[in-house]
Amino acid sequence: MIQDLADLGYAPIGPCDVLIVGGGPAGLTVARGLAAAGRRTLVLESGGLQEQESTEALNETLSEAGLWTPHQADRRQRFHAPQTRMWAHGRQGFGVRCRALGGSTVAWAGKSAAFTELDYAVRPWVPDSGWPVKAADLAPHLDRAADALNLGINCYDGRLWEHLRRAPPQRPDPAVLDSFFWQFARSTLDPTDVLHAGTEFLHAAPEGCRVLTGATVLEVLTDASGTRACAVRVADADGARRVIEARTIVLAASAIENARLLLNSRSHHHHGLGNQHDMVGRCLMDHPCARIARFSPQAIPAMSRLYGFYGLRGPRGVSMYMHGLAPTARVQAAEGLLNCAAYTMGERAPDDPWSAVRRIAKRQSRNVLSDTQAILKSPGIMAKGLARLAFQSPRFPKAWTHFAVQQVLRWRPGLAVEEYLTRGVPHKLVGLSLDAVCEQAPDRANRIELSPKTDRFGMPLPVARWRIGEQELHTLTRLAALVQQEFARAGLPPPAIADWIADRDAHSPDIIDMGHTAGTTRMAADPGRGVVDADCKVHGVDGLYIAGASIFPTSGHANPTLMIVAFAHRLADHLARRSPA
Repeated sequence: MIQDLADLGYAPIGPCDVLIVGGGPAGLTVARGLAAAGRRTLVLESGGLQEQESTEALNETLSEAGLWTPHQADRRQRFHAPQTRMWAHGRQGFGVRCRALGGSTVAWAGKSAAFTELDYAVRPWVPDSGWPVKAADLAPHLDRAADALNLGINCYDGRLWEHLRRAPPQRPDPAVLDSFFWQFARSTLDPTDVLHAGTEFLHAAPEGCRVLTGATVLEVLTDASGTRACAVRVADADGARRVIEARTIVLAASAIENARLLLNSRSHHHHGLGNQHDMVGRCLMDHPCARIARFSPQAIPAMSRLYGFYGLRGPRGVSMYMHGLAPTARVQAAEGLLNCAAYTMGERAPDDPWSAVRRIAKRQSRNVLSDTQAILKSPGIMAKGLARLAFQSPRFPKAWTHFAVQQVLRWRPGLAVEEYLTRGVPHKLVGLSLDAVCEQAPDRANRIELSPKTDRFGMPLPVARWRIGEQELHTLTRLAALVQQEFARAGLPPPAIADWIADRDAHSPDIIDMGHTAGTTRMAADPGRGVVDADCKVHGVDGLYIAGASIFPTSGHANPTLMIVAFAHRLADHLARRSPA
């Protein structure tokens, strides 16, 4: 049952076994798992079924002065805005949040991968590394997460070549740079779209689960002892407040919002709930990403084939895998590198017509005349894009669409992935770049704090204090050098190193956040090193759990959604065992 909180008026909200704050992939996965076990669940989602300007305003995130150079701010806008409907750098100075049912999957590209075993380990060269759980503990939940995201087999390294039944192509020395693969989560409802958790949940909503939209949680309340969570204070879209009680509460509202809620829950704890060791909000992480090299025009066809896309037939049809490179564990240990990976990306022309269409449609065009001219100068690309959009129309027979998509996935996976990544429209490209993403070493100085400035509900806005350290810079620059060096040794065309690396301009790195915000309520066996234990329970607070990437002690380089869903399955199992139906 799905209702808007404001529509309830003064009607009572019945009791529930578990109250979940946040209707993104983490919260909806926990809800579905608990409902299957016969538990009554209530999901509180601040947004609606779709993004709205009024709720997008609640995503405002401040950043400390000097965090972004003008160049980086412009790159953030160009990088993140095309994937979203309402995001803007001026409003979300850090991270990418979508406030609607489905959370981050409202705007993602479906790109998925799992952590490596190294990510869980204590690494002497990575401060504060090491998880209280192991890769083997997550293995069964990871397979369930892949099913939930409509993915293929969980294989992301060079072993995938065996599943593809093909010999690895000419490539760098795998003892130095091994293959790394990502795959893409596809909708089970529309074969031309990525998977959106909210849409999938609505299509097959579990019995025993209730969802209230327009329900913004402001504070977690405890009993008089301050050691047991028992309720939340929530506001509807009109600002009317009420208290909702629950036996167990799960915060699944994003790494930024989870920390913000704990810090703002000060009824019995002056410094915030679960913050007795001053760890809430700390070790804020994202995936620093940068363009580290470019290939010459002559090398583009060969590199596009080698580091393109591969289709693998499985029980759910053909899955798409994207090929990239990652330094091996031996190289990381020997050179003190963070976990990282590189992949190729087509570079859009400044006068790309479909980018111009999007800027005009979102009223973000800085020069409407110039954008209009870009559209008029490329009638062929515009016509091709309009034809693709017509193919995706609900009026087009779904059986034909499904058959066509499966054939493209099987024989032209690169074309299929382009469709997903570009939302079904072609773009004018001028080159092929090598982009890199790396994990961020945990740093307690990187954190989410509360600002004196408040939102319309009077809740303090979050402030992101985030810096890219020397280890991240070293990792990205060294990865560029390794690729150039190993490509030359393998007889492959080496790329040209990006200017910011070649010029050793460490003060103006071309690095931004990927919108993969993590940390802030990190998992640790020792309460002095983290906020939640191995079962995701907040240290010192009974009945309060956290789901999502905020629990990650370290973040690897993999896109986080698959791991978020795996941990959410694990948490649902734990809560189902803990409380009787």
